[in-house]
Amino acid sequence: MAVQLSARVVKIIVGMVCTLAAIAGIAGGAVVDAAELRVVVTSGDDQPVSDAAVVLRSLDESPALPSEPQAQVDQIDREFVPSAIAVPVNTRVLFPNKDDIRHHVYSFSEAKSFELPLYTGTPARPIEFPREGIVTIACNIHDWMIGHIYVLDSPWHGVTDEAGRWQIGDLPEGRYALEVWHHAMADSPKAIAEFELDTQASHHMEARVDIASGPSPRRAPRPGRRGYR
Repeated sequence: MAVQLSARVVKIIVGMVCTLAAIAGIAGGAVVDAAELRVVVTSGDDQPVSDAAVVLRSLDESPALPSEPQAQVDQIDREFVPSAIAVPVNTRVLFPNKDDIRHHVYSFSEAKSFELPLYTGTPARPIEFPREGIVTIACNIHDWMIGHIYVLDSPWHGVTDEAGRWQIGDLPEGRYALEVWHHAMADSPKAIAEFELDTQASHHMEARVDIASGPSPRRAPRPGRRGYR
């Protein structure tokens, strides 16, 4: 059977409307000690939103983060691959250049500012991201190359796929706050809204989050067009 979970919307984005709905299915009415959650993020015109960060935060305790988190963002065909990642704070990220040309990777973001001057191959040192926030990365040579790193103070996070979906399983019992971040959201790069999830009575949960549309990302020009080099 299905029940409606209570959802409290916190409108903390100026000039944006954020709606949330959560559906929970209970198998045989039994209480379970782990749950899974699927999140679907759409825009105001009901289109899927990819590259949005989904974050779960425990309202009962402060879970431990990975001790030495590592991640990687490649440069392939003059694009950042993947174009967006979510990582816990203190993650060390490598930026291998797998193209046959040099790239100049940098960020002026408040959460992390850094610069990797023109290079090929893999830089000797990874970049560490010690503060929560959204870090926009770019290439100083190819201005269409834009990527985003969501640095989060939580072990439960991910990025939505092309269908606007993200899923997590094996959640322990407890209460959670759900946040969705997106780099193109008005003037605020922080959390959109939150509501509580009680996994003590639910096994399969689905949350639908509707956010305002953002601008389309810049894409690389095709070979033969101006700016391609």
